[in-house]
Amino acid sequence: MKANRVLGLDIGAASVKLVELEREKSGGVRLLKYGVTDLPGDSGQEADRSGVITATLRQMLREHGVRKSRAVISVAGQSVFTRFVKLPAATPENIERMVGFEAQQNVPFPMSEVVWGYQLIGGASEKGEYEVVLVAIKSDIIESLAKAVDGAGLHVELVDVSSLALYNAVRYNYEVEEGCTLVADIGAKTTNLIFIEKEKIFTRAVPIGGNTITQEIVREFEDKKITFAQAEELKRKKGFVGLGGAYEEPEDQLTARLCKVIRNVMTRIHADVTRSVIFYRTQQGGQQPTKLLLTGGSVALPYTDHFFNEKLQIPVEFFNPFRNVALAPNIDRDKLAAEACGYGGAVGLGLRLAAGECPIEVNLLPPYVIERREFNKKKIYFTGCAVGLALVGASWGYYFNQRAEVEQKLLDNETEPGIRALRQLESQITRQQRNVERYGQIKDQIKKLAEARVRWHQILDDLTLRLPADTWIIQLQPAAKGVPIGGITGGMEMAPPPAEIMPPGGQPDAQKPGTRKEPQITELIIVAGSINKPNEPERLQKPTEFLAKLRESSHFDEKTTNITKGPTPKEGDMDFTFSITAQLKVPIAL
Repeated sequence: MKANRVLGLDIGAASVKLVELEREKSGGVRLLKYGVTDLPGDSGQEADRSGVITATLRQMLREHGVRKSRAVISVAGQSVFTRFVKLPAATPENIERMVGFEAQQNVPFPMSEVVWGYQLIGGASEKGEYEVVLVAIKSDIIESLAKAVDGAGLHVELVDVSSLALYNAVRYNYEVEEGCTLVADIGAKTTNLIFIEKEKIFTRAVPIGGNTITQEIVREFEDKKITFAQAEELKRKKGFVGLGGAYEEPEDQLTARLCKVIRNVMTRIHADVTRSVIFYRTQQGGQQPTKLLLTGGSVALPYTDHFFNEKLQIPVEFFNPFRNVALAPNIDRDKLAAEACGYGGAVGLGLRLAAGECPIEVNLLPPYVIERREFNKKKIYFTGCAVGLALVGASWGYYFNQRAEVEQKLLDNETEPGIRALRQLESQITRQQRNVERYGQIKDQIKKLAEARVRWHQILDDLTLRLPADTWIIQLQPAAKGVPIGGITGGMEMAPPPAEIMPPGGQPDAQKPGTRKEPQITELIIVAGSINKPNEPERLQKPTEFLAKLRESSHFDEKTTNITKGPTPKEGDMDFTFSITAQLKVPIAL
């Protein structure tokens, strides 16, 4: 990554424009590469485009042979809250506090949810006032855009506002004349208007652009049921701004309808330009524009300059952002001349790092990028510390190695009785360690027995509480995987467990060599009895009632606790029996 190279990425609603600039030793700026790629999908629809932007950028970097580089990106004017405010003369500290107060009063979102910045424009006015441009954007919008660029392998250094980047490009390439120059950046969704005077700037975003034209074409040719993409292609191939009036209409009816639609939308843009000029002059104290510079993807429509010249009655030019930028030998001059007016924003972004200093340097960098940058700065110190520690460790290692050799020589000269005493002490320590391990195993066994005893009390108490009326337990049989282990009868005594649990089939479970599988009780076979009252139809519901209560218990598994033998009393029986297999949620070790 060369420090003197930078990418300017103008990520718009319909396309991505890229310029790679290089700062020359003389202080000038040279263009190395440039390109534009349409963003896939319907640019007329709002959607999360992070994945699309990342994929498009990767494709562009491959096609233009651009490796990992520093990047300056911009956010579109319609996504940014921009406000020009006037502040009284004050110290820089007080100005910062006043701007913070203005931000809290004007930004229509909680300050914790936005990234914002500001900059003074020019010096103090004759009244001693300062003019400040205040910009803010929702954090999630700028973070999503920055992460999409990061995903393409680029390093986001700065985040600018598209209209302010364009202003920097104009100031770099054109001398600011007396009076006011108006820049109209007609993009896909928005037309950004920038009023430029020597010590003054004002911007305004109009929500009309190239997509508006395309949508109107879709409506105009509704009878043909064309899609947005087809309308966009029709606009690019056959469209131009109809001049109307004394000019003849095209003979082709389709082209005539198309040009009329385009002229109507351009007329709407002109109306907003007129209103913005009036607002600028009356509310901002600006001058009447004496020159118009056209830029943006939608000004490529033929006769756009003639249309605005006719409407505004002022000189109209296409903005050339490469006017004061040197060109690399591989750049096709003729091709660039035909496309130059669309790269104003991208060049303005690249100039933020390549030119060294720009008139307006607002930065809306997301917090996570700032934190990553601070960490990267500290990595140098971390690396130095690590190297220092490694050297210290190596020095101490050498010292201890030499010391060990000396100590070894001293040990070799020690008497044999001393060595035997050390060996006896080592043997005693080894025996004590084995005793500790053995006592630890005994402790664990005692703990398991105590826990099992407490659990049996809890389980038996729980069974007693859940017994329905006129019902008692005849036999309680522990089992493991369906194999009975022993039992608790009317006396509630546990039969001793077998040495090894045998699964169905009579063969012990396969075990790994050197291991012993500890037997466990996994379920209880409960044989219960209940009084048979022939005159009570609900008497046979006791098993179901008991089963439902067992399933509610914290000791038994709800799904695998079931009745295994239902009640079948005969005529004349005073009682009847039934069996339930209750699966333990936690097995009990034997």
